[in-house]
Amino acid sequence: MPSSRRALLTSAGAALTGLAGCLDFLGGTDRPSSTATPSPTPTTPAITDTTLGNAIALDTDGDGRGDGLVVVVSELTAAHAVRYLTAPDAFGVAGTDGEQFVLVRVAARGDGTPPAPEGFSLVADGTAYDAGLEAVGPARVDAPVSGRPYGGSDRRGYLGFRVPAPLDVDAVAIHLAETGRWVIPDSAVADLRAPPPAFETTLTVPDSVAPDEAITVRLDVTNVGEGAGTFYGALNQQGPLYAADSFTLSLPSGESTTRELSVGYYRGSDSPPERVRFGVVGPGLSESFAVTVEGGGTPDGTTTTTGTDA
Repeated sequence: MPSSRRALLTSAGAALTGLAGCLDFLGGTDRPSSTATPSPTPTTPAITDTTLGNAIALDTDGDGRGDGLVVVVSELTAAHAVRYLTAPDAFGVAGTDGEQFVLVRVAARGDGTPPAPEGFSLVADGTAYDAGLEAVGPARVDAPVSGRPYGGSDRRGYLGFRVPAPLDVDAVAIHLAETGRWVIPDSAVADLRAPPPAFETTLTVPDSVAPDEAITVRLDVTNVGEGAGTFYGALNQQGPLYAADSFTLSLPSGESTTRELSVGYYRGSDSPPERVRFGVVGPGLSESFAVTVEGGGTPDGTTTTTGTDA
């Protein structure tokens, strides 16, 4: 087939030559000629390199005048779990199962449309990891950072990436499409190379209590992993009072600790509830309990409070 294509092109060339002769015969060499106007060559926007905390001015059309919008990426935090709000009165904890979360702050200032979260990625030695924490979704994060995710109508917030743990690489940067990149300092990259923790837990909860006795919840935590880590936990009261109380435990590798949590809001009531319901959550931990209050029997209520670091 290639030889046939060349023959066709040759014939077309001959026909064009004959047509040119006819044009010379009709108009001679004095016929008007036209000069093609060259089209402007598209300009590829330059990629700006900077460090965390600095602003990058967007110039998506490459005209050198900017878009009137600057973006700042700052405050990198690495964590092996994230505590977030599942409701106004309840916490959840998302673990990484041998991986780690990398969280950064993003702020867009000025005119124009802020870049979408999907435009950002974490690139480690050439491997790109997309933004987004699927387990957390759009929820407000409580720890290790606090606030709502970046995106939508929020021109500032956190972005999360899920990467291997440890992340054994030399260079890490946060990229914004083909616009710019924020280089992560070596000290922060060293934290990403650290081995992860792994927690084993034991909960001890009574079956019943007297109406004037608080429920004592004993939580034993051991870090059996190779690296130090933080255990983000919470006690969610699930009726008749609805409330959330968070707690945080830092544990080196091989260390153990005990945390006692107390539930006793019903004490002193003339009509205590028949049962008190609550749950305890943490990395790899989610258990619910119903403790009987001796002599109690009032219907469940709907009072709501939220606490932190009980």
